[in-house]
Amino acid sequence: MTFLLKNDSLQCQVIDHESVSCNGTIYKLEEKKLNYHDEQFWIYLSIYSGLVIIAGLMSGLTMGLLSLDMMTLRILKESGTKTEKKYASRIIPLVSRHHLLLVTLLLANAGCVEAMPIFLDRISDPIIAICVSVSAVLIFGEVIPQAICTRFGLAIGATLSPLVYFLMGLLFIISWPLSKLLDCILGKDHETFYRRGQLKALVDLHGNGEEIQGVDPLSVDEVLIIKGALDMKYKTAVDAMLPQKKIFMLDVNAKMDHKTMTEILEKGHSRIPVYDGNESNIIGLLMTKTLIKLDPDDCIPVRTLVDSSVHARDVIFIKPDLPLFDLLNLFQTGKGHLAIIKGIKKDVIESSVQQTDDDTSPLLRSEVIDAALDTEDQILGIITLEDVLEELLQEEIEDEKDVVLEMQRRLNLSKSRLPRQSSRQPTSTSGESNILLDTTINNQPSSSDTTLLVP
Repeated sequence: MTFLLKNDSLQCQVIDHESVSCNGTIYKLEEKKLNYHDEQFWIYLSIYSGLVIIAGLMSGLTMGLLSLDMMTLRILKESGTKTEKKYASRIIPLVSRHHLLLVTLLLANAGCVEAMPIFLDRISDPIIAICVSVSAVLIFGEVIPQAICTRFGLAIGATLSPLVYFLMGLLFIISWPLSKLLDCILGKDHETFYRRGQLKALVDLHGNGEEIQGVDPLSVDEVLIIKGALDMKYKTAVDAMLPQKKIFMLDVNAKMDHKTMTEILEKGHSRIPVYDGNESNIIGLLMTKTLIKLDPDDCIPVRTLVDSSVHARDVIFIKPDLPLFDLLNLFQTGKGHLAIIKGIKKDVIESSVQQTDDDTSPLLRSEVIDAALDTEDQILGIITLEDVLEELLQEEIEDEKDVVLEMQRRLNLSKSRLPRQSSRQPTSTSGESNILLDTTINNQPSSSDTTLLVP
């Protein structure tokens, strides 16, 4: 439709119900703002509110789901409560598609945020629309949803997992190519694996941290055992052995007389190495508990006991660099609970090297070192199952002998000494203890006492 104004200077043409063209210039008719009396006002307001809620859900799910790594979810699935196991089983398939989940939630959130002004502009002034939009997006679309989903991300994510699957299917055409691009650039794996040092620090925090209601913290013993198990990977037999100079051994040519059995009793060992000729030639282990039936007056040769399968056991020889875990597995097979460590002593090599320090020929130095290494292995020390367990527990294991020796040391340091007769007077409640103390303190056991206490 074309019409002319009175001055005939302006020619306008109506294009549609919203546009007018005047002298080649198109003018848009300004839309009338809706007020609360109009039905359309409430429709637009409802749509805008729905977009705010959906945007908030997407923002909260992004924070809640993506903050749960696969390691945490697997732990909850295996060792969590019944509810946690159910929630983790629902969420693991979603979180395993990390980038697809991320792109889907961000696309849905961005679409809702961008659509908000379209509906808000029709029901309010521009200034009011900006203030309301910023406040609504910040408070109801970001802060509150993320705070809630961070605290209850597992439950909310599992409950809304059908909605997330629906959005993945709806936006698959756009989100799938973007997620594959991110997989190629950043990689697919986003699991958290703790190094040994991090695990030890984590255990320390669980043991030293403040008690949380409903959570049972780790005890000191639990912390020590866990850290000891982690450290044992890098420890070898030489780290926990008893040095050779401290080993109590018997000569195979010795006899089980009063003196020898008294010495065995004082040492208190359950197994005693037996050597032939020199101390590096250990031929067997004497089991102390089997000596209970022996009579010291018979003076039975040690060689006879070593040849008997009742009184002796075969020797386990190991290298000094054997890991403690491998040694523990060896002890578990039942072959024995004591091993002899054989190898080249460091002082042999060091003395050989020192002899060639003044020589300028590196070839001669190398020959001397090789000659030292070719020498027969020597006894470096012994290690028992108890030594391995002490490394695991990170604490000393004290037996009755250790307690008695400590009591004896304290008594020797005391200025006042108990009469010998008082230690020999048994009581109804501690008779066995009195006999043990008397034997240990005076170091003069009788024949019957020796037979009683040898085990």
